[in-house]
Amino acid sequence: MKNIILLPTLLSILAASSTAVADKPPEPNNDIQNQECIAPNSDGECTALDSSSVYVIGDLHGDAICAVSWVNRTGLIANLLDEESSSSSSSTDTATVPLFKKLKNSSEWKWTNDKATLVFMGDYVDKGPTSKQVVEFVKQLTDSFPDKVTAILGNHELELLRDRDARIAPVDRYSAYSYATVHPGEYHNYFNDPKQQQNIVDADSKNADSSTNTSESPAAATATRDLDKNDDLVLDLLYEAGMEVYTARAHSAVRFVPSLPEHTDTHRKRGIMYAITDIFPPQYRVLARERLAEYIDAYLNTYRSGTVLGNWVEQRPIIHLAEDVRTVFVHGGVSPNVGMSHLSQGKISVEKLNKIWRENSHEGKLYDFLNGRGMELKDIMGHVVYELLTYRGNHPGYGKWESHGTFDEDEGDSDKVCEILHDMLSHMEGIDRIAVGHTPDDNIRIMCDGAFMALDSTLGRWIRGSGNEYCPGPEHFENRKGVDVPRTSRDGKYRCDEIKAVCEGQIVRLDSDGSVNVITM
Repeated sequence: MKNIILLPTLLSILAASSTAVADKPPEPNNDIQNQECIAPNSDGECTALDSSSVYVIGDLHGDAICAVSWVNRTGLIANLLDEESSSSSSSTDTATVPLFKKLKNSSEWKWTNDKATLVFMGDYVDKGPTSKQVVEFVKQLTDSFPDKVTAILGNHELELLRDRDARIAPVDRYSAYSYATVHPGEYHNYFNDPKQQQNIVDADSKNADSSTNTSESPAAATATRDLDKNDDLVLDLLYEAGMEVYTARAHSAVRFVPSLPEHTDTHRKRGIMYAITDIFPPQYRVLARERLAEYIDAYLNTYRSGTVLGNWVEQRPIIHLAEDVRTVFVHGGVSPNVGMSHLSQGKISVEKLNKIWRENSHEGKLYDFLNGRGMELKDIMGHVVYELLTYRGNHPGYGKWESHGTFDEDEGDSDKVCEILHDMLSHMEGIDRIAVGHTPDDNIRIMCDGAFMALDSTLGRWIRGSGNEYCPGPEHFENRKGVDVPRTSRDGKYRCDEIKAVCEGQIVRLDSDGSVNVITM
């Protein structure tokens, strides 16, 4: 412990100004883990031989190991992993060489099932420390199998793209929250890590003779320098300061920014009291402010318009219709107003919405698009896009939900919610079911007689282990061997639980004969 210091009045002020934050997910419900077919077709069977299938993977939230693991679990891609490398590695090698660095060159990947497609539900970034690797992997899949793999946009990608706008002050960015957004461990991904150079060299050598691989090499770092011991120190301090924020329930009062503006009255009225570096020991504050500013710039610059990853994220569809299973996939949900006004023509409406989004996703247009002021159609479409990515009203019990706030846990409105949903679907051509991510639980949920599917089953290990709060994982402790990296706050009341090595949750396969199959690890 490096004597993390809280200003004399910080604990009392922060505790008083804190707001409710989502609790950690409950322990897994093992009763459903071994089930396969959870919704037979109309004949009481599961999967006719001539059925086509849509595999769906929910929110991955910055966990590249589980991203690769779940794709591998579908069996849709042969030659995905270098099995020889995986099996021959020692236990130490396996701990230090994560699964996403054991991928074969994408030119060797082969799609195994012509009747199957794969849909990702968005939220590739945030809450876990390997968001960049998740984005790169899913991008490789969409590049390699453009007719088979669809990756829709999540609200966290939308907020990342919005944060690029220079009119948003650093303290007001979504990524500045002290919870639920950019995990501190993520920042090191945008710099060269000398500890991993041998692994990178080996991977590059192995792929050197392939001219068809268009994916970025792990060595293609966005930033211009190597990480050093000061970066390790700053990351340790970010984790420690975060635990002090969480033990004080000060989530809304502290921002993960280098410093607050000089004139902070406006921010103080909103309850924003401190930059995270204000909690650091005085002797490290200058260093931490310099490094954190550098980290944030490297992060945002990676996703700017005109960059490889920025362009890819901007071109993600916001909604996808799988006609074989008559299901529309959208990250948040569909309100009755949006459904009847903007999705009544089914496929035509979906294509129109995606076209409007792509025309406005560039960083020179996005901020104004999302903040449309007028009442003409062009002025409200940004609000429609935002609602599709954040709406939770299709879930029974979420009628009062608001972002970063609380929700009504009483599911007594289930009948009413389902009645509204069915009425809306009757006005949406070629759509019998809505499937969403965004709202996590341990398992997928099928409601409203199968017309609504909630597919965010907390696939990322960090959100499953520490909720929306930032805790170090096994890779960090491996990297910091010999260093006292604490797991608890100074008062002992907040503890970062151990992040498990195994991937949990569920994904789903929807078949054209109407059956639904759940897949577990």
